[in-house]
Amino acid sequence: MLNRIVFFSMLAATLFGACNGMYDSLDEYSGEVVYPAKYDTIVGHIGYERVEIDLMKAGRVPSSQIKLGKAKKTVVEYDDQVMVIDSLVSWINITELTQPKLYRFRIYTIDEFENKSVPLEIALIPYTTNDVAGLAVNTPRILASPTAAVVDWPNGLSSVLLNYIGLSFRYTDKDGEVRTGERGADSRFFIANLQPGQATTVEVTYQVVPKVNNVPIRDTLELVKELVINVPTGSTPFSPSERAILEANGITEFTADGVSQFTKLVYPMHANSLQDIFYFPNLKEIDLTGGELFEMTTLSYDRNDVQATVGGGDWLPFARKVGDLSTANAQTLKDFLESGIIEKVRYVPNSMGLDALLAPYVESGIVELVETPDEVLIPMNFFLDGVVQDHAWRMDITNPATDAPAGTGLQNVLKTILRDRSASFVFALPREYRYNVETYKYLRFKVYAPAKSSFQGIYAPYQRLWPRFMNYMWSFSQNSDFGQEHWDTGQDDFRINDVDLEKWTDVTVDLSPARGKHNRVIVINVGGEPSLTFNPPQDITYYFANFRFTKE
Repeated sequence: MLNRIVFFSMLAATLFGACNGMYDSLDEYSGEVVYPAKYDTIVGHIGYERVEIDLMKAGRVPSSQIKLGKAKKTVVEYDDQVMVIDSLVSWINITELTQPKLYRFRIYTIDEFENKSVPLEIALIPYTTNDVAGLAVNTPRILASPTAAVVDWPNGLSSVLLNYIGLSFRYTDKDGEVRTGERGADSRFFIANLQPGQATTVEVTYQVVPKVNNVPIRDTLELVKELVINVPTGSTPFSPSERAILEANGITEFTADGVSQFTKLVYPMHANSLQDIFYFPNLKEIDLTGGELFEMTTLSYDRNDVQATVGGGDWLPFARKVGDLSTANAQTLKDFLESGIIEKVRYVPNSMGLDALLAPYVESGIVELVETPDEVLIPMNFFLDGVVQDHAWRMDITNPATDAPAGTGLQNVLKTILRDRSASFVFALPREYRYNVETYKYLRFKVYAPAKSSFQGIYAPYQRLWPRFMNYMWSFSQNSDFGQEHWDTGQDDFRINDVDLEKWTDVTVDLSPARGKHNRVIVINVGGEPSLTFNPPQDITYYFANFRFTKE
């Protein structure tokens, strides 16, 4: 019994001693702080005398959506500055960084007991006035006349130093009037009413985004520069782009003084540039129809014993300039219209590709859109024997026909006797033109086909017509600067019904497939080029008349 008492007494003493020391191991942590959660990233962006710092991989989200444990506020430290933001934020904008130096930023969160998170650190150099002072823009190209100037940057204004956004300009004209203007992506600008022989100062304010290490900063800055333009005298010669056109207008002296008495110019619609009007100080009116000064150009063909010239004569409404006048070559007209210098423009719709440029001035009457007839006959000075392309296109052609069947209102009647399997004839414009299918949407003509007996057996295909449209016939690729844009109707689209044989029948071809193409040649093929040896038992004779373009 005594032994049991001794045993329990010793056990109690041991347990008591163990309990007395059970918290001893926590003593070393009694002074530690539990850190609040920190931000998960730090990325800097440079601005003008400021920086932006992103703090969350999730991007820029509202403070209400940010949960970082017990963290409540954001603290930013740099130099001797301490910014305390009373919320959690996904990014920070730090301003008034005017010194061109490296700033080191420490950013952390704090909880309600001001316990700090582990800080994030970043070093950034803001863009400052020192950097702006060293910023330069590309030198412009200046084209000056005695009364006007054009300023542009052919290679653009953006560079390794900056991205160009826009500009404004300001100058004083010869009458003491302050003139201003603004430009966006297209930096080119035009100034007028300058004093001949004197320098004109233009204040240009550029809106630019500078770059640091080829990375744009966060801000658009204004960069003010002065541009001095030396205005030539009125006796300074100029080199015309369209000398022959100006000479046709009666101009013999190519100086501003020499053209000062001209208030009107006439241009043919095949003109390639209107830039010469820049040198005319008193120009008020431009006629872009050719007026009575200009005839259509011509084009000669000489092949397979066929010698012919197409074109010439008065301009015809179904012909338009083969390619749109380029923006650069029409720019001076735009400048003169915007500046109020030009007071009258005569223009045929869809003739030169200037419709959009001129549209804002139609309602005011500054631009007169010349009306054209609903229907225009194709004269025979545009007709070609198809043999000029290929002997297989051979026909016996009588033009004008002397024995044509009677009909009503027949004009420009042709007699054709087919002499080979691909018998064809052609209408072609000179290379400066294409068919104006935007205005004249249909080709129409009359045809008189022979009796059914002409189309027996293998010659049945010749009871049909096959109109074909192209930029040039294949042996004359030099006649187009726009490659080949050939299209044609289906070979059976214009089959002549039996009931329409031996009488004059109307044919209409929809020209909508030619939209956007540079077609200037029409080939009228009889038969669709069947594969056979052509030797019919009797002549296959067709008559054609009244080839014309119509609006409807």
